[in-house]
Amino acid sequence: MQRLLKLKKVLKNSLLLSLAEGFKAAKAAAGKFRPLSDDEIAALEKNGNRCGDWSRVQVEANFTCDRIHNSVFMGDVRLPAFYGTLLLPGDVSFPTGIYDCMVHDCVVENALLYKVAMLSKVLVRSSAVIYNVGSLVSSGKINYMIATPMTVGNEMGGRSVKVFPDITTDLVDMQLFHKADADVQKSFDEMLSQFRDDVSLPFGVVGKGAVVSNTTIVRNSWIGSHARVEGAAKIRNSVILSTLEESSHIYDSVILENTNVQPGVTVHTGAEVQGSVLMGRTKIGSKAIVKSSIVAPCCHIEEGEVNSAYMGPLTQMHHHSLLIAALWPAGCGNLGYGANVGSNHTGRMPDQEIMPGQGMFFGLGVNVKFPANYRESPFTLIASGITTLPQRVKFPFSLIRPGDPQLMGVPARLNEIVPGWNYAKNAYALDRNCYKYSVRGKGLVSSAFCSLYNADTVRYVFDAYNRLQVSQVRDVYTKEHIDGLGENFMRERVRQDALRAYLEYLERYVLDQIVQLVENDASLASQSPRELRRLLQGDMNREVSRVLNLPETFEELLKRYRQLEKDWFERVSHGLDRDTERGKQIFDDYVSAHPVDKEFTEWEKQRAEEKQRRLNTIMKTARPE
Repeated sequence: MQRLLKLKKVLKNSLLLSLAEGFKAAKAAAGKFRPLSDDEIAALEKNGNRCGDWSRVQVEANFTCDRIHNSVFMGDVRLPAFYGTLLLPGDVSFPTGIYDCMVHDCVVENALLYKVAMLSKVLVRSSAVIYNVGSLVSSGKINYMIATPMTVGNEMGGRSVKVFPDITTDLVDMQLFHKADADVQKSFDEMLSQFRDDVSLPFGVVGKGAVVSNTTIVRNSWIGSHARVEGAAKIRNSVILSTLEESSHIYDSVILENTNVQPGVTVHTGAEVQGSVLMGRTKIGSKAIVKSSIVAPCCHIEEGEVNSAYMGPLTQMHHHSLLIAALWPAGCGNLGYGANVGSNHTGRMPDQEIMPGQGMFFGLGVNVKFPANYRESPFTLIASGITTLPQRVKFPFSLIRPGDPQLMGVPARLNEIVPGWNYAKNAYALDRNCYKYSVRGKGLVSSAFCSLYNADTVRYVFDAYNRLQVSQVRDVYTKEHIDGLGENFMRERVRQDALRAYLEYLERYVLDQIVQLVENDASLASQSPRELRRLLQGDMNREVSRVLNLPETFEELLKRYRQLEKDWFERVSHGLDRDTERGKQIFDDYVSAHPVDKEFTEWEKQRAEEKQRRLNTIMKTARPE
């Protein structure tokens, strides 16, 4: 039922639906149009215009002929009373009207059409600009991929999502990971089919304030309000949703086919997107290739290739790299140059896939073999240049690095895993990523989405901590000894370090939860932490708290929490200092050539100061005068 309610809400607020309703209203306004007079026909022909049957051209009551020149009209055409000016590309002001165009079966509002070789079956809304375009045409009803099953992950079709232009990540996740019963699925399909019937119209649309210029081909597509399409190579069977606040930009030799583009998206510089959905504020550029994929909000893909994948929010690919058959709903990840996350062919069929964990980083030149499941290993880093075997890894904040072929009793094929390393040794990178994501996703992706302390990550850390408790201590462990190590080995000293890292993580989490209890009810400050943990919401929180040795008093708990936060801030600062010291040893001018990231350092400083102010306020509550 929740699935149906979410779908109903999204469809009700659909931008595509508003475009369709605008088209229907424009077509229904036949009463305000009239036939051309003989004098108007003569004036139009004097201006170099031609039409086989002027009776099929209708105009608004106060229409004048002076803004239509050297154009050809065919079929049923409606024209406005042109007035005012609009800006051509390059900020050149030009009067609205129709100049050097061929127009067939179109409704044109007060817009600017200049040098359009063929405009057929298109509604051109007010303030739109169509300039130097080869052809912008529509033919027959277009369904814009609405209710079309899209295969992601397993390329053999084992997982599919029924898409539509306004689809959200919630609706994608529900279809991929939560199978509905037959009645709910039937209702879901019927709602999408009805929506498709409502918006599938035999016309294209160029929305209000949109610009389409220097583009060769636009076929069977809707261009949303205030979108900018400049220098695209081809746009076919696609929807580009856009708003004044979140305008979409498609420019410089882009190919866009069978694709739904949501507001705020940028596709540029030779990128090719086919059979995909690009969600809000995504950027695709520099000859990147995206095929048969769903790309969630605020992702950035440069030069790389994404195929048959669901890429979660805020994921980055800035260099030549490959991501194929990936289910990555939690996103927030990064692929380095030359990362091949796509060895899904087993010599038989492309029937394998990968599930990366949230915040995973695939280093330079890695080769990740399929099938692979890292979903229970969020914020894990795969070191540069290694090849990982098919595996399931269940240790958050891990580092996976090259193994030691000379290590006795360990197969040479295994890499080494260091659970908890990213948390214990890489605090600067973790917090800087949180800062970047909070800025990039502002207003669209909740800051809590990429938090280090979301419920899933806490559960995965707690599970990993428990599995690291062993009955027999060894020098080296493999998956035969500890579940979740995958095709990697772990040393005993690493296990001890991981236990400390995970315990500190869980302690910070539980102390914060207890502090929130007192913030919400100051009378609880008189109770001991051991009593307070019984009040924690959820079985998992109470279970996690039991592994901790909590202080005797709430005041001591606050002091401990303050110390943990101070230590974390110092680790973040030390990470930056460490990079600076190493750089100074290598480059004489390192300091002058590598300015400090002031925005992040100020954000981190404010975050730490706010946490300390919060704790000071609670401390006063705990020790009233």
